[in-house]
Amino acid sequence: MTKFSKFRSHPSAFFADSDFRTVRNLGPPLIAALDKSEFLQGLLESPASAVVEASIPGLSCLAKSMQDRARNRRRVTLARADWPKVSVIMAAYNAEATIGRSLTSLLKQTYSQLEILVVDDASRDETVRVVEQIRKGDDRVRLLMCEKNGGAATARNLGLRESQGEYIAFLDADDSAAPERIEWQLSSLLQIGALVSVCNSKRVTRDGDRLRVNGRRFSKAVISMLFPRDPVLAEIGYMLKLTIGEDSEYFQRAIAVFGKNKVNHLFETLLSQEFSPGSLLFSHGTTSRMADRVEYQQADEMKMALDEALKLHEGIRQGTRSPYVPFAGF
Repeated sequence: MTKFSKFRSHPSAFFADSDFRTVRNLGPPLIAALDKSEFLQGLLESPASAVVEASIPGLSCLAKSMQDRARNRRRVTLARADWPKVSVIMAAYNAEATIGRSLTSLLKQTYSQLEILVVDDASRDETVRVVEQIRKGDDRVRLLMCEKNGGAATARNLGLRESQGEYIAFLDADDSAAPERIEWQLSSLLQIGALVSVCNSKRVTRDGDRLRVNGRRFSKAVISMLFPRDPVLAEIGYMLKLTIGEDSEYFQRAIAVFGKNKVNHLFETLLSQEFSPGSLLFSHGTTSRMADRVEYQQADEMKMALDEALKLHEGIRQGTRSPYVPFAGF
């Protein structure tokens, strides 16, 4: 993380970690002022949107004009690429309470060339019924069924194997995508010739209220990665089966093969991830919830398992280990 990115996403840590006493001393009063101002927080996260929403005479019109021009450039880029199809893979397990909202956020995308692959991981609730009901109204939604519960990586791998789009993206069954997420990520990837695009995410409650996790209002979301299907699958294959962090390992494996210069981090918050203390991530560690924030520390055994997987990437970089992970059955 660059210093500027750290300042934007976690300003309190930026000041506290400074080598300069003056900067550290300035931190507390500046953070207090920042916490009281939604506008200042918005400027750090998405400057143009914050200015537009603030209705500042002159400036808001200018910012809106800049947004419109950027949107037009995105759509010209996508038109030149002939509007490639994106397969969005959604692994789902006992997600009847949230999957309807998640799917709706995809069906409302400004980019319509989508294949939405819901992979049900042998749910025991009404997840399948909810998906079937939504499928009746939009044939872009496909439903795949796992023979038995195998975990997120197994479900995502099935989606990867069965996907038909030129590009791949992911969305979890309890998360929501901003309307322009796919359009923005795909166009930015095409514009700069990158291979993988990721965006930022925010953590929210079931009611949509924002939460800070370990002091951060937003963070880079590895699960938001979007990439061309064929070259990535040909080189690195499928996800490893880990308890948590399969997406992080896959992302880092792609970097080990293709290089950091092929990754585009789009600094826009285009993903909302629901906080649940019983979720896969937060149930494998120490989690405490306060009014508008969450403190989380990953369990040592989970961190060690992911670290061991990441160590193998050094062999990939040195050419002594193949990066390819074959598809594993159930």
